Amino acid sequence: MKDRDKKNVFKVYDIVGDWFFENRSQSLMEKDHLDSLISKLPANARILDLGCGTGKPIYEYLIHKKFKVVGVDASEKMIGIAKKNFPSGEFYVQDMRELALNQKFDAIIAWHSFFHLQHPDQIEMFSNFKEFLFPNGMLLLTTGTEKTEVWSEINGKQLYHSSLSIEDYNELLKKNNFELINHTVNDVHCGGATVWLAKYLP
Repeated sequence: MKDRDKKNVFKVYDIVGDWFFENRSQSLMEKDHLDSLISKLPANARILDLGCGTGKPIYEYLIHKKFKVVGVDASEKMIGIAKKNFPSGEFYVQDMRELALNQKFDAIIAWHSFFHLQHPDQIEMFSNFKEFLFPNGMLLLTTGTEKTEVWSEINGKQLYHSSLSIEDYNELLKKNNFELINHTVNDVHCGGATVWLAKYLP
């Protein structure tokens, strides 16, 4: 792959997957945000984990809470590790931009995955969110705070991130019939994540 491939960030994870699994924090610092989502869901809710990676710790936490969780990731390596971690789990190698699932969900989570997409793809993703959510379904995702593109390094490989502005995301939510429930900017208790929780109201 090219050293800097904005369009296919998942290929980086195909290379660094084992390293990522060994080094990714398992502390579940996301717990407060996941619990906030869970409090809005019916019992036995169906959840789509977009960019599920190895399944640890988010997918794992959700299935322990007795939810039906489907994991999707574009990286074959990451899904391979996830299947080893959860042999009875439901996982698919798919690009979130081209989802092909004959299912709808009560919630979609795109935690530290959506922000690997370029600006036009992020905008288009809101159509996918709507397509795969039941009415009143919940959306939980992380973004940046300003319109920007950033390269970082992960185990010696270049990794692309991008963000629109907070104003852009508010407008996209409104335009696509999402009601904002909670928005936390640079959560110091969650690795500095900027987190959005919204409800789909068609």
